[in-house]
Amino acid sequence: SGILCTATSDRCLSGPCQNGASCVDTVDDYACICPTAGVRYMGKNCDQLYDACFFAPCENCSSTPGSAEYRCICADGLTGDNCTEEVDECLSGPCSWPRSLCVDQPNRYFCRCPEGFGGRDCRTHVTDCIDAPCENNGTCVLQPEGFECVCAPGFEGKMCEEDVDECLSEPCQNGAICTNGVAEFHCFCVPGFQGYNCELDINECASRPCENNATCINEKDHYQCECLGGFAGVNCERETDECESSPCRNGATCRDLVGMYACECVPGFHGPDCSLDVDECASEPCQNGAACHDMVNSYDCDCSETGFEGDHCETDVPECASNPCQHGGRCLEQVKGYACVCWPAAGYQGANCETDINECAEQPCENGECFERYLAGYLCQCHPGFAGENCSVNIDECESEPCQNGATCEDLTNAYSCLCSAGFQGE
Repeated sequence: SGILCTATSDRCLSGPCQNGASCVDTVDDYACICPTAGVRYMGKNCDQLYDACFFAPCENCSSTPGSAEYRCICADGLTGDNCTEEVDECLSGPCSWPRSLCVDQPNRYFCRCPEGFGGRDCRTHVTDCIDAPCENNGTCVLQPEGFECVCAPGFEGKMCEEDVDECLSEPCQNGAICTNGVAEFHCFCVPGFQGYNCELDINECASRPCENNATCINEKDHYQCECLGGFAGVNCERETDECESSPCRNGATCRDLVGMYACECVPGFHGPDCSLDVDECASEPCQNGAACHDMVNSYDCDCSETGFEGDHCETDVPECASNPCQHGGRCLEQVKGYACVCWPAAGYQGANCETDINECAEQPCENGECFERYLAGYLCQCHPGFAGENCSVNIDECESEPCQNGATCEDLTNAYSCLCSAGFQGE
C-alpha cells in the first residue's frame, strides 16, 4: 500500500545532446542516446566521433573515426578478429623429412627427427660435427646441407682457421700505434693520451703547472697557461719588467710593480707616463692683465704694456720717479703711465711740457707787431693810431678837439681832418 513518488529532472530542456542524439531524463541527471546510423558519435553529449578502438578490443587496434569498424594487427603467432587465436605453425607441414614429427608451440615449432638426422627440418646428418672440423675453439653447427663453424672472437674463415687482424679497423685513436694479437690488439698511445684505445685525453692541467694564479687550458698532448698581467713564461713563472720598454717620459723614474708600472715625474710634468706638461699658468699667477707664458716647471709674466713690474707684475711702476715733466709741470701717476699737468704761466705744453707755446702763432695783434714774452704770453706793439692789448682800438684824434672856430673834426686813421666854418681856413 502507499504511493511511490519519484523525482525527474528537467536537464534535457537545455538540449545538451548533440549530433541528433536523443535526451532521456534520469534521476538527478540525463542520458544521451547517440544515433547508430551514418557517422557515429560517442561521449556523454554525443559530441565526439566514435572510436571503435576506445574499448581496447585488441592490443594493436586501428580504426576510422566515426565508424564502428576496426582492425587488429596481430603479433607473430596470433590470429583472429581480435588476435585471440594462436596460429598452428605445423599446418604448413614444415617437418617434411620422412618419419619426422612437427610439435606446435607458441609462435614457433620444432621437428622431432628420426635417428641420424637433426637440424630445424631434420635434413642435417648429425655425423658432420663429430670430427670437430672447426679450429681455434670454433663451434660446429649442423645445417641442412652440412655444417657451419661459428668462430670464436679473433678468428674467421670456413673452419675458423684465419686470425683476424683487429688493427685493420684502426681501433687505436689519436695517432696511437696498433699491435695485433690473438683475438685482441694493443694500442701504444702517443704522449698526452691514455685508455684502451688511447681515446682519453690526459688532463695536463691536473698537476696545476701554471703559476701565479694563471689559467691552465688543457689541449691535445699539451697545455697552455694564460698569464695574469705582469707575468710571463711557459708556466707564468717569470714576473715581467714593465719598465723595460721605458714607458716613462721626460726624465721620469719608472718603478716596476706586479702587472703594472708607476712613473715618478720630475717637477713640471704629470700624467700616467709623465707626458703632460704641467700648465703653471692655470692658476693665473700673473696680475694686472699681464700675459702668462708657460715654461717647463715654471712660467713667465710679460709685464709690458701693463704699467706694472715684478715676478707677477704686482708692483706699479713709479713713472714719475724720473721727473719726466719739464718746465715746472706736475707729474700724476696713472695705470700704464703718467700724465703731466703743465704750468700755464710757464708757457709750455706737450706730454712732458717740453714744447714752448708760440703765443704769436695765431696773430693776436690786429694792428701791430706781436712779441713773445720770456715765460708766457705776448706783447703787441701797435701801429700809429691804434691802441689796446691787441691793438684793436682805433685812437680818436678828434677827442682833443683840435679844430678851432667851430670847425667840424673828422677822425681818420692816425690823423684827423677839420672842415672849417665859413670865413676860416687852415689845417
